[in-house]
Amino acid sequence: MWFRNLHLYRLSKPFEFSPEELADKLSEKRFQPCGRQVEESVGWVSPIHRARDYLVHAASGCILICMRREQKVIPASAVKEALEERVNAISEEMGRKVYSKEKQSLKEDIVSQMLPKAFVRSTHIFAYVDTKRGYLVLNAGSNSIADMFFELLVESIGSFGAIKLISDENPALILNGWLENGMPSEWDLSGDYELKDPKDERVAKFKDNESENGVLGDLLEDGYWVNKLGIRYKGQFKAVIQPDLQVKSIKFMDELLAENDDVDGEDELVKFDADFALMTRSLGDFIQELITLFKVNTNDKTELTD
Repeated sequence: MWFRNLHLYRLSKPFEFSPEELADKLSEKRFQPCGRQVEESVGWVSPIHRARDYLVHAASGCILICMRREQKVIPASAVKEALEERVNAISEEMGRKVYSKEKQSLKEDIVSQMLPKAFVRSTHIFAYVDTKRGYLVLNAGSNSIADMFFELLVESIGSFGAIKLISDENPALILNGWLENGMPSEWDLSGDYELKDPKDERVAKFKDNESENGVLGDLLEDGYWVNKLGIRYKGQFKAVIQPDLQVKSIKFMDELLAENDDVDGEDELVKFDADFALMTRSLGDFIQELITLFKVNTNDKTELTD
């Protein structure tokens, strides 16, 4: 449940659903496993455990939900080999060439035959709505997965006024300033840097280097922009910030996790609730500072849920 990657959205209006109302809405698109001839299925499951029935978990003004995605996995090499065998058989038995349109039809038939026995791969994508602070936090490793989650959520509850975080200033300029002039209060550099030359897209990557590293300064003077900047936030977690304001590779510190050491680990729900409250508190403070530091959405009123 601990989030590793953040796609962030502000809410342009108060979130109108209670946890119970949200659960009712999501139940209309509850997850159903892939059928024999279905390649992919998405839907809502319990964020606590797939065997549980309730589709939301709420604590401290935050509502957690989870999308399950199930995919049939058919190796491309297996399809290619089966197709070659069929094409060769037709060519030998009928003495003719098999053209592209027929090959495509044969390929579709092969995939259809393989689907019922295909290996099933599943992933779980979590997100929570912070109803007090007014934003949606989505834990996804790629834009395509985030878009899939967002689309399913809008299909389930309708437009709810979510606006992707957009800085009114160039975020790369702000990140460059941190590297050159110092970090915000109680923020530190983690030693991970990626700089890009906007002229020819050349990329320079550094790991475990101090900000005083002369090469970094030379690159900044040559016009490079910070593309990814590793930070430590108040001793609570490490992360990488990108100019699109996505936050990647979050790793919560042992000192923070130790705050729940005295929680009864035998009760799954009690421990889950404590961890969720701890995570959302830490991320909530960080996101609020991120919004302030990058002057987010003070002018942009475009909603992404339309």
